[in-house]
Amino acid sequence: MRARFLTAVVTAAAVVALVPNAASAETWPPPGDGGGAYVDPDGDPTATAGDSANSGGGGESGGGGANDDACVWRVVIVDDFEFAVYEVDYTRMYSATGRWLERWCPGTGAVAVDGYFVTPEGGVVDPNQLAVDALESVGIEPPAIRTSPSESGRLYVQIPTWLWLEPSWWQTYEATADAGRVWSTVRATPVATTWSLGDGQSVSCLGPGTVWRQGLPEDATDCAHTYRTSSAATPGGGFHLEATVTFEISWTSNAADGGTLPAVTRSSTRDVEVGEIQAIGTASGQ
Repeated sequence: MRARFLTAVVTAAAVVALVPNAASAETWPPPGDGGGAYVDPDGDPTATAGDSANSGGGGESGGGGANDDACVWRVVIVDDFEFAVYEVDYTRMYSATGRWLERWCPGTGAVAVDGYFVTPEGGVVDPNQLAVDALESVGIEPPAIRTSPSESGRLYVQIPTWLWLEPSWWQTYEATADAGRVWSTVRATPVATTWSLGDGQSVSCLGPGTVWRQGLPEDATDCAHTYRTSSAATPGGGFHLEATVTFEISWTSNAADGGTLPAVTRSSTRDVEVGEIQAIGTASGQ
């Protein structure tokens, strides 16, 4: 459906209007100092007129323009932050400049352009889509896996292996996307890590894990795993260790209340060798 509702924030009145995706170039800037709203040669409405409420009863805010007809573009909404524009489903709409234009002809009044009566100058801007665009630009490197015993050496069966991620990596990541005067900022916050240990087991940790330090008790971390079998019989002689971090996504905007987006993940993998500690027995004779 093409119908749109324009609802003033400060009044209870509502008028039905039609909103396009874009308007066709029809009138170049009118001559003289009178100004007037117009569509430039690239098809972008560009208003130089004042609010149509100030243009007088005849509505001729700027003269005839380069074309022979007397139709002109007028600004009907100066700031859509103050005068709300809604879709038929009552979704709030914004333009890149905040202004909405209409095509006005003497003796006829407002006329449709491409089937619409009200044109968003600079195009319609969706704050939620801006948030999606911002999320795509967030730079989050894969997490750095750390273990104790060290992941760069050998892990051992029957000995708890501490698991954690580099602490400096565990942070909130942020990016902003904008279109004209509307912007949206997205924040990606890590909340949980799932470890796939390669031996068929997995561990879920609410956080990055605890960095091992000399003297800490074994129960000082809630993110650990004890291998029960050696990796010697596996192809390549190692287990495939993988850490997957889940990020909760929130966004804010200068044009909307904000909200959340579906969670995203980042993963890292590496192969670790898990060996057995051989017990050496000795016997002494009488």
